Amino acid sequence: MEYRILGRTQLQVSALGFGCGNVGGLMVRGTPKEREQAVARAMELGINYFDTAPVYGDLLSERHLGEVLRSLKAPVYVGTKVRLTAADHADITGAVTRSVEASLGRLQLERVDLIQFHNLIVSEHHADRFDVTEVLDQVIPALRGLQAQGKARFVGITALGDTPAVHRVLDSGAVDTAQVCFNLLNPSANHAVPKGFPGQDFGRLLDHARAQSVGVVGIRALAAGALSGVEGTPPPPLSAL
Repeated sequence: MEYRILGRTQLQVSALGFGCGNVGGLMVRGTPKEREQAVARAMELGINYFDTAPVYGDLLSERHLGEVLRSLKAPVYVGTKVRLTAADHADITGAVTRSVEASLGRLQLERVDLIQFHNLIVSEHHADRFDVTEVLDQVIPALRGLQAQGKARFVGITALGDTPAVHRVLDSGAVDTAQVCFNLLNPSANHAVPKGFPGQDFGRLLDHARAQSVGVVGIRALAAGALSGVEGTPPPPLSAL
């Protein structure tokens, strides 16, 4: 297994991580034995980063991962996320705190290595979206507050939403990591794309991350299943998480 330093975090993570989301679904739908065998095998192969979120399997992914890691006494890095709702605009700090504390309970951990904001980041305020000003002025400070309490080692974002808004967050230097969409169907996070490109142009997002020493976690390597080789799998909407 190859290992890489995750930006300014200095965490030495495996080049391949273990995704606990809904696409593969093992940590959501697998049996307890299957889940434990899969994690044990991943660790045997050198994988040391496990990515989950409350929305994966309606809380099941975090709960199941926590059970497996506790059973195996696994010395691995764990990243999870915070997804806010429209109602949370009224109390962003409280909502972030409640989400992280609930995640720690399901994971059976005192802290996680990485907490990431999981919402789309937009340029202008919407009732059901969070704009870049809210993210910089409220969401990230709330995450940093939890970091100061020892509940998370580092904080980051899922770099999806409006491209200029995501660029602004990265350019601010306010986050340690970013989850970046990059695959054969949409390479625009690292390569210029022609005018009329049918997908979202992420505007060489990786350059912005590199300039601020922001660690990058690649997501949608198989375009959420569209590149999996399964006939009839449609490309996902780029706005979906």
